[in-house]
Amino acid sequence: MEPDSPSPSQALLTEVTPAGQAAHESTDSKLRLAFRLSWLVNWLLLILKVLAFVVSGSKAVLASTADSAGELGLDLASQLVLSVAERSMARYHPGFPIGRGKLEALAVIACACIMSIASLEVAQFAAVDLYNGIAKGERPVLVLGPLMFGIIAGGTVAKLALFFYCAALKGQSDSMGALAEDHINDVASNLGAMLAAGVVKFWPAGWWVDPAAAIAIALVILGRWTAITHAQVLKIVGQAAPAEFVARVMRLAAAHHPSMAVDVTRAYHFGARYNVEMEVVLPAQMTVAESHDIALALQHKARLEALEDVERAFVHVDYQARHLPEHKVERALLLRHHEQEAARRGAPSPRGPGAV
Repeated sequence: MEPDSPSPSQALLTEVTPAGQAAHESTDSKLRLAFRLSWLVNWLLLILKVLAFVVSGSKAVLASTADSAGELGLDLASQLVLSVAERSMARYHPGFPIGRGKLEALAVIACACIMSIASLEVAQFAAVDLYNGIAKGERPVLVLGPLMFGIIAGGTVAKLALFFYCAALKGQSDSMGALAEDHINDVASNLGAMLAAGVVKFWPAGWWVDPAAAIAIALVILGRWTAITHAQVLKIVGQAAPAEFVARVMRLAAAHHPSMAVDVTRAYHFGARYNVEMEVVLPAQMTVAESHDIALALQHKARLEALEDVERAFVHVDYQARHLPEHKVERALLLRHHEQEAARRGAPSPRGPGAV
């Protein structure tokens, strides 16, 4: 007796080719190398920058040092969170049935808060030096030599090389994009510190350039982390996906099956990636088995969850279009919005019997 052939639903869940597995493992090895190199360079750069600050006493170098310390903490936290998330995705845990992918965004927010506090402290110390130099004539004494410039220049070159390496991989991982951005920011802060120190070295009367540059670097770092925090909060809350992404998803669905019509499409952030909710309409006389396999094929096979930016996809099958959302939160918010708009225009309330 021949073994039963897999159903269309089972086949969708077992399509892993050796070539695809090899490509996945190759990408993982490159990502691990990028994290390890970034970790190593961050430690080395932090130690060398502390040495440069001890030698020079430059507040601009201190600002860049604080950036490296915050970046190091961010990288360590990100790597830990990514490791936990990967294990959670690979192993089912009843306490976290859909994994712990949002930990990455939470870790970024925590590190951003730490970096913001460090940047404010650096700006405060530099402002005190600037005030003492102008009001009291107590100008900071800087010892600027080849050692300090060599340390910062070497760190800048290493960071620039890491930026190019991580930027080449950012299409494979959102974390690589974040690392590439951090590396180029460190390059910019290093160049700013070197420029300020060089000005002071060749123009002693411009002593104020160093604390002023420190304040500028600290404020730029603070602004960047504030923007990153804001973006991460929006992703956790569930910000809508861009219109271009929604249009791409709808094009995929429209070409999926000739008997299927798309009623509603929702795409929103679920951490770094998107959740996609789609309500589709199939003929009422179609069997449950047929409609199920059509919907599951849309969800899995070369469709929604095959997209790199999609975390999870949900396809709900109906036999007719609905004029209101089927979930109570969206339905209540939408009805309240329509009532407020009607009240503003002086029109009758759109809420009717049985609307909710």
